[in-house]
Amino acid sequence: MTTRTYGILATLVISSFIFTSLRVFASINFPEESANDPYHVGKIIYHRKLACPNCPMSKTIIDTSMYKSVIERLNTDKELMTALNEEERTAVTYYLETLFTPR
Repeated sequence: MTTRTYGILATLVISSFIFTSLRVFASINFPEESANDPYHVGKIIYHRKLACPNCPMSKTIIDTSMYKSVIERLNTDKELMTALNEEERTAVTYYLETLFTPR
């Protein structure tokens, strides 16, 4: 009987480790090297400052036919220029160009 009790206990402990580790992998934390990658920086800035529900471009769907006009708007539209500083606009431009330029 004691062997079976330890088997059940071991199964519960192992399953708790498995399910706990799945939640850790589902987090949005980026590895250290992505913090300096201009693509990831531009992606984060775009989604946090331009495409969020209350952001200036929340209703805009960007595709390959219009990404260049969005890049142009980043440097001409006063609302977008107010939302992002020059470094952020550069990072978002790099992100959009990398995302939509044909490979």
